[in-house]
Amino acid sequence: MIIMVDIIEYSDALKQRFVDEKRRIKSFIPNNIKIEHVGSSAVGIGGKNIVDILIGVSDATEMRAIRDILVKNGYFEGNDSHDDRIFLASRKEETGEGDFHVHICPISNDSYKDFIILRDFLIANPNRAKEYFEKKCEFAEEANFDRKKYKALKSKYVSKLLIDAKK
Repeated sequence: MIIMVDIIEYSDALKQRFVDEKRRIKSFIPNNIKIEHVGSSAVGIGGKNIVDILIGVSDATEMRAIRDILVKNGYFEGNDSHDDRIFLASRKEETGEGDFHVHICPISNDSYKDFIILRDFLIANPNRAKEYFEKKCEFAEEANFDRKKYKALKSKYVSKLLIDAKK
């Protein structure tokens, strides 16, 4: 089954959705846990308009504990979890506009740092952010709107962006 991807213009409502969801998440996890807004909605550019949330923890044990708390509070573990990062989504099926993707990583890991570096680079470089949005539109078309193919194309581009961001 092919899952389609829609790339749409940015909506200001996404920043408020992050604020509201951050408040909700903070109501059931320890106060010392860092919660960051990352991804395109944090930068203010269009895309799938999913709100990406990065949760920074101290180690793998805390990462799993936070995952368990979030699952008990309505999140679903996705297929994109790794040893150094756990991926959750607000819906079990592929998510769409206005939904949440949560990435839980130890703060000391490269995955955590890369999310922050990329977000801050794109905010500081609006021309590169605009270019990134345009590339996402191109990748969606090139992939014939197949979400899996789109993600592969976008992933290669993001790796190159990260290299520039780390210079």
